[in-house]
Amino acid sequence: MSLPSLEPFFVFDEHIDVRYILVEPEAIHTVVHVRPAPGRCPSCGHTATRRHSRYARKVHDLPMMERTVTLTVVLNKWHCDDSACPRRVFSDRLDWLAVSGRYTARLEALIRQIAFSNSCLTAERLCRKMHIPISHDAILARIRKEPVVSSGPSPFRRPR
Repeated sequence: MSLPSLEPFFVFDEHIDVRYILVEPEAIHTVVHVRPAPGRCPSCGHTATRRHSRYARKVHDLPMMERTVTLTVVLNKWHCDDSACPRRVFSDRLDWLAVSGRYTARLEALIRQIAFSNSCLTAERLCRKMHIPISHDAILARIRKEPVVSSGPSPFRRPR
């Protein structure tokens, strides 16, 4: 499979450059770089123009062609020049990737859909069949993170 045919699947926004795609029998590995555009400090909102460094994160994305998809995302780190801000260095914030997340937002949405439709063990087996690497403990952690919305007494509890 050639690079131009898979590249559009990995351009999540206008700041992404796809640098490398490797298709293996069991996996697809992709390296994407975030273009250095001035970042906004998440603490104070100051626009940063001085780049500190770059770092790479491994992230899983939706499976494709019955293969696991792994992205290596190269992000920029920035200096916050606001003297009143407690944060000195911060990294790029992306809409499609949580701050310290290991799954893209679209894969996270699919995992949550599977998690709330099945038991944890069944959800894990289903994810493995779909080439999504996740454990039942990680699925259970996602369920526990959801806020509980109380809409009155539980229909499963008998009144006393």
